[in-house]
Amino acid sequence: MMLRDKFLTAGLFLFTTLSFAQSVYVGKYNEISHTSLDSANNAIFVFFKDYYKKIDLETFMVDSVKIVVDPQFEFMGAKPVLVNSNYYFVHNAGGIVYKLQNDTIKRIDNSFNHKMQINSNIFVYDDKIVRYGGYGFWSARNFFTYFDTDLLEWEALSPVNSKEVPKGTFDGLYILDKDDAYFFNGKSIDDFNKTEMYFNNEVWKYDLKRNKWHFLGISEMIDLTNLAHPISYKKSLLVLYTNGMSIIDLGNNKHTKFKHGKYSYNVIASLNHYFLNDRFYFFYFREHNSNVYFRNASENEFIGEFISDKPFYSNYNLLKGSFSLVAGLLLTALLVNFGFRQFKKRKKIVLLDNGLRYQNKFVEFDHKAMEILRLLVSDEAVSSHKILNIVEESQYSPTHNERIKVQKLDEINLKIKTILGFSEDIVQSKKSNNDKRIRIYLINKNLFFYNKKTT
Repeated sequence: MMLRDKFLTAGLFLFTTLSFAQSVYVGKYNEISHTSLDSANNAIFVFFKDYYKKIDLETFMVDSVKIVVDPQFEFMGAKPVLVNSNYYFVHNAGGIVYKLQNDTIKRIDNSFNHKMQINSNIFVYDDKIVRYGGYGFWSARNFFTYFDTDLLEWEALSPVNSKEVPKGTFDGLYILDKDDAYFFNGKSIDDFNKTEMYFNNEVWKYDLKRNKWHFLGISEMIDLTNLAHPISYKKSLLVLYTNGMSIIDLGNNKHTKFKHGKYSYNVIASLNHYFLNDRFYFFYFREHNSNVYFRNASENEFIGEFISDKPFYSNYNLLKGSFSLVAGLLLTALLVNFGFRQFKKRKKIVLLDNGLRYQNKFVEFDHKAMEILRLLVSDEAVSSHKILNIVEESQYSPTHNERIKVQKLDEINLKIKTILGFSEDIVQSKKSNNDKRIRIYLINKNLFFYNKKTT
């Protein structure tokens, strides 16, 4: 009889523990900086100003760990990224990277805050931190970079097997499915008005293993204003709206809408939520105050009744390809003929590998001068730092390298003025509108016939 009572008592304790484990207090809303999922260790991390909490997803036990933070570090300006059980914090705009080492957040990169990849997509592939796109200097990126943990620098990934590439985007959505990364719902910059941005409704897939882009089609835009952060759900993306939710499956080109489930309407929009091992894990308010709680729910509890489904994007690749082939052949023939006549008519400066040709004149430049010229002709404006990177020699002091830069620009100006018969310098400089400490250089591009394939 006593043994049976012991079993009943133990069973009641286990039932009570599991029941209460479905919800746990996290902290005050305005004190939470970031949340992150550690799927390998079945845990959620919640970062605060000088400590973090680790929530075990099996037991819902919470461990609080004090951390020491670099005075220059700002949680809100960085995204936590987990690689091989190591936490990195990647700056949202530039190349700065911090790492959590022995309960201390330290800066580890050899980069700088270049502010050229604002609101880029940041994810992990092949145990590397990868980022795609981003905004900066009135333009949007359309390439990948990854953080080399040996060199502690950012390197570029080149789409070497691609015949076409997307227009640069930022502030978009992505889905990572093994070696395939899908990008959509981003913003781009108008080619003719650099202060204007627009929603880019193209859907692209990038094969990270073969380094190859593939255009999928055109989709409707998803307005994420005031909506909760999308949840990575299996091989799809789950987007929560006020009156329901959508599941976007780009691998199967499927857009499915559902009603809210028992718990999905109550998540905190500004925090990240997760799906792991057939369960949703999310943060919510209780009793309309600033106290944040964390709980889990099954798929049936989180996803409500089916409403509808349809293709997410319009696929016209076959028609586009056929049209592009015919149009491309005709356009090539016209451009070759038209371009040759226009080139002779305009009498522009031609950039060669080893110098410039203007009419029947040729002036020779070394490879560093040619690299500077290509940079000036291809960009709207070039910072002094970029030109220094081309000419500087490690054995010289910064002052001496600055002198070499000035001499190289003087040489370029003198030779081009001579061949053109001009009196004014071709390469002009001024202070940056954004930062008066930075000097930028510009060139009159109308003087040049420039083929970008030579770069």
